[in-house]
Amino acid sequence: MRTLAIIGAVISLLAAQAAVGQQPTAAPVRSDTGGNENEAADVEEIVIRGFRLGRLESDPSAFGSVIATADYEAERKSVEDLLAAQTGVQIRRFGGPGEAAEVSIRGSTSSQVAVLLDGVPINSVLSGKVDLSQVCLGLIDTVEVSRGGGAVREGSGAMGGIVNLVTRRPGVEPVNRASASGGAFGTWQASTFRSARAGPLEYAAGYCGFTTEGDYSFARPVFGQTTLPGPPVIKRVNNRRERHSASLSLGGDITGGTHLRFRNYVTYSSHGEPGLASGSGITGGQDLEAHGRNTHNLAQLDWSTSDRGRLGDEILFSAYHRYQRDHYRNPGEQEDDEPTDTLTRVSTFGISASSHWRRELLAADHRLSLKLTARRDSLYADGWDNRGRTTTGVMLAEDARFFDEWLTIVPALRLDWTQGFGATWLPSLGAVISPLRWIRLKSNIEKSFRTPSFDELFYPDKGFIEGDPNLSAESARNADVGLELVFARVGPIRNARLSGGFFHQQINESIVWMQVSPNKVMPVNTGEVQIQGYEVGLSLSLTTYLTLSANRTGLTATGSNTGAPLVGRAESETNFRAELGRGQAWKLVAELQHTSEIPTAANGSSILPARSVWNANAAVDLVHLSMLGLDRRLTKLWLFVQLNNIGDVAVLDGLYFPQPGRNGHLGLEVEW
Repeated sequence: MRTLAIIGAVISLLAAQAAVGQQPTAAPVRSDTGGNENEAADVEEIVIRGFRLGRLESDPSAFGSVIATADYEAERKSVEDLLAAQTGVQIRRFGGPGEAAEVSIRGSTSSQVAVLLDGVPINSVLSGKVDLSQVCLGLIDTVEVSRGGGAVREGSGAMGGIVNLVTRRPGVEPVNRASASGGAFGTWQASTFRSARAGPLEYAAGYCGFTTEGDYSFARPVFGQTTLPGPPVIKRVNNRRERHSASLSLGGDITGGTHLRFRNYVTYSSHGEPGLASGSGITGGQDLEAHGRNTHNLAQLDWSTSDRGRLGDEILFSAYHRYQRDHYRNPGEQEDDEPTDTLTRVSTFGISASSHWRRELLAADHRLSLKLTARRDSLYADGWDNRGRTTTGVMLAEDARFFDEWLTIVPALRLDWTQGFGATWLPSLGAVISPLRWIRLKSNIEKSFRTPSFDELFYPDKGFIEGDPNLSAESARNADVGLELVFARVGPIRNARLSGGFFHQQINESIVWMQVSPNKVMPVNTGEVQIQGYEVGLSLSLTTYLTLSANRTGLTATGSNTGAPLVGRAESETNFRAELGRGQAWKLVAELQHTSEIPTAANGSSILPARSVWNANAAVDLVHLSMLGLDRRLTKLWLFVQLNNIGDVAVLDGLYFPQPGRNGHLGLEVEW
C-alpha cells in the first residue's frame, strides 16, 4: 500500500506541474493560418462549434486495425489482452497467466484464424491453432488484425480473419529497452531489447522471460441447484509455468535497391498440466504430476529488390523453417490415470515469392500483385505414423483506384492445392467508395476454406478418441459491408473516428469434435453453419489529456441443421477504455469488458454467465521529474501499478478452466 501511495503522490505532483506549465464468488451456470502559432492554437481551443474534417489513411477494402504496442507502454499487456479489446475479436482463455489463450474473429473457431509472425503462418499443423500465451509482447512492435475471410491472401485457415504479429526491428537511431514486473500468484516477467546499426548492417535482438506459480484460488461453477463434488472454492495446483523467448533480426543493403534480412524467433516453455477441475476431493480432480515442455522456433530469410522493370516495381522472396517440439509426461500416479510419455515434433519448410507493379492506365491507378507460395509440413510423433503434407498456391490481386481514389475496386483470385484434398479456387471482390476524404464505405465478398489439421485426420485410436481421415475440408462464403468516418475536430472533440458494419458467413462441412458413440469422440463434418453480426466502434480525444474508445460486437452463430447456438461464442461483447494523461508524463487508464452469456453445450444444457470485468492502471514517467536528473541518461523510466478484475468476478471461458479473481502487479519500463 505504501508503494501505491507513493505512485499516487508522484502522479498528483506531475499533474499539478503540468497544469501550472500550461494553465471470488461462485460462478453459476444456467442449465437452460498566419500570426503566432501558439495564439492560433489558443483561439481554436475556445471555438466550441469548430468543425474540421479528418482524412482516413489509405488501406485496402478489408476491415481491420493496426495496434502499436508503444501506445500501451507501462500497462503490462499481453498479446491476448490487446486483441481482446478489438472490435469483432474474442479471446478464449483456459486459465490464468501463462496458460493457453486462443483467438476467435467474428465467431470463428481458433483454427479458422490465420496467425502470422512477420508474415509467416504459425498455426500448428497438428491442432490448427495458436496459443497466444507463447508470444511475448515485449518482442512485438505491432499487431495487425484483419476481420473477415482472408484465404485468398493466406490460403487455408483464414476463414474468420488474420492476425499478423510484427516483431521489433532496427530503427534509424539506436534503441535500448528493458522492463520488469511482479505481482500476484508469484508472477514475474522481464524483457530487454536493443537495436542499432553498424555500418551497412542493422540488427535487433531481444529477450523475454516469464514465470508464475499460478496458485490462485477460484470458485467452481454451479449448475442450477447442483454443485460439483468437493469444496466450492479450491486452489489451482501443479500450475507453475516458465517461458523464455528471444528474437534476432540482421539485415542490410546488398546493393542499391536490394535488401537481405534474417530473422529468428524462439520460445521455450515448461509448465504443469493441472487439466480440468471437475472432479472431487480438495483438488477438484486436478492432475498433480502431469508436465509439458514445448519448443517453437521460426527462422526466416527475406530478400527484396525494387525497380526491376517488367519483372516488377518490387520483388520479394522469402524462405522459412518452423519447428515445434512438444513433450508431455504424466507418471499416472492418480487414480484411473495411466502413465504417459509422448514426444511430438512438427517441421514446416516454406517459400514464397511475390512481385508488385504500379501503372497508370485508362485514367486509373492500377496496383497488381502476383504471389506464389509452397510449403511442406511433416509430423513425427510417438504412437503415430509419420505424416507429411504439401501445399502450394498462386494469387493474383488487383487494386484499381479511379477518380482520384473516389472509387477503389479490389478483385483477387487464388488457386490453392493441398495434398489429399486437391485444388480449390478462391475468388474475392472488394470495393471502397470514398466521395470525401473523411468518409469511406467498404464492402467485400469472398470464398475461404480450411483443410483439417493432423489431429482431426490422423489422431491415433485411443479407444475413447480417434481422428477421421475421411473428413472433408471446411469451406465458407463471407460478405461484409461497413462505413467509416473520421474528423480532426468537432467542437471540443478531436481525432474522432466512428465505424460500423455488418458481416455474414456461411460455413459448409463445419468440423466439430463430437461424441459418436457412448465410448468414442471423433471429429465430424456437421454440415452448414450460419454466422452473422454487427460491429461498431468509436474513438475520440477530449482536450490533449483525455482519450476515450469503445466498441461492441453482436453475434448470432447457429448450426443450420439444428438451429442450436455454436458453443464458445458470446452473443455480444463490449469494450470501453478511458485514458487520462495520454502523451504526458503520467497516465491513468480504466478499462471495462462486458461479455454476454457463453453457451458451452449445443443443446443449451450449460451456459456460462455474463460478466463485467474492470481493470485499471496508473503510471508515471520519472524522467520528467527534473529534480531526479534522470533525463541526462534515460529517455523514459515508467513506474506503474496494474490492477486486474477489480470486482473480483468469477471468469470462465470454458466450464472447467478457471481464471483468477482480483490481482495486482507493479513494474517499470526503461528506455535509453
